[in-house]
Amino acid sequence: MTDKQIILEAKNIVTGYKNNKSIKKVTNDFSFSVNRNSITTIIGPNGSGKTTLLKTISGIIKPLSGNIFYSLNTCTGTPMHDPCSLTGALNSEKMDAVAFAKARSVVLSKSPETGMLTVFEIISLGRFPYIGWKGKFTEQDYIETEKALAEIGIEYLSNRIFKTLSDGEKQKVMIARALAQNTSLIFFDEPSAFLDLPSKIELSKLIADISKNKTIMITTHDIDFALNYSNELWIIDRDGNIHAGTPEKLCKVIENIFKITLS
Repeated sequence: MTDKQIILEAKNIVTGYKNNKSIKKVTNDFSFSVNRNSITTIIGPNGSGKTTLLKTISGIIKPLSGNIFYSLNTCTGTPMHDPCSLTGALNSEKMDAVAFAKARSVVLSKSPETGMLTVFEIISLGRFPYIGWKGKFTEQDYIETEKALAEIGIEYLSNRIFKTLSDGEKQKVMIARALAQNTSLIFFDEPSAFLDLPSKIELSKLIADISKNKTIMITTHDIDFALNYSNELWIIDRDGNIHAGTPEKLCKVIENIFKITLS
C-alpha cells in the first residue's frame, strides 16, 4: 500500500454469512484498491450481494476470508504505508473501534428509530468518537455539527424533530451526521432508495460535491448515477463475480447483466 492516493485496499476477500451449521457465500474472491477523493459505485441485480459487499468492506460484518486494509493516516494521521488491518475483525491489534469510527462513516438506506431527537442532536451523534469517556461535548464538537448542517444546507431543519421529516430530508440529515463524524471515507448503501426523482437528482449532485474532499463508496440501482458520477464501477453478476473498471470500459457488462442497451 505504497501509493499515497490509496485510502482502502483488500486482498482476496470473499463475502457471505456463516453460523454454527452452515456457510453461505455471496460474492467470490475479489481484490481491489480505492483512491482518495473518488466515487466507487457498486451495482448489480437484486439479491446479488451489493449491500453485503458494502457492509463487509465498511466493517459492519466480517468477510468469510481475505484481508481489508485502511490506511493509517485515515485512521490516526500516521503514515499511509503502515496500514490498519481489519483481517475480518474490528478488534484487530492495529485498529480499535474508536480508530475505526474515525476512519469511516456509514449512511444506510433506512433511517434509524430516533424517538424525539432533533436534527441537531442526530447530527451531533457523529461526534461521539471524539468526545472521550466522559461523553462531554466541547466547543469544537458543536462547531463541527454546525459546519455539517451548513455544508448540506439544512440549517433551517436544526430544531425539527427528526422523525417528522420527509425521506429526502432524513437522508440529508444522515449525510450531515457522517460529515460531522469527520472521516475521510463515507459508505452509502442505497441512499436514494425511497426518494422521488427530484430528490434523487439532488442527492446525486450532493454526493458528487462531497467526493471532492471525501472518498465515497456507494451501492445503488441507479445506473445513470453509476455511469455519470463514478470514477470506478464494480458490477456484481448473478454468479457472485465482481467486474471492476471505469464506467466506459464496463458498458457491455452492464448491458449483458441488466439486459439493457446503453446509447
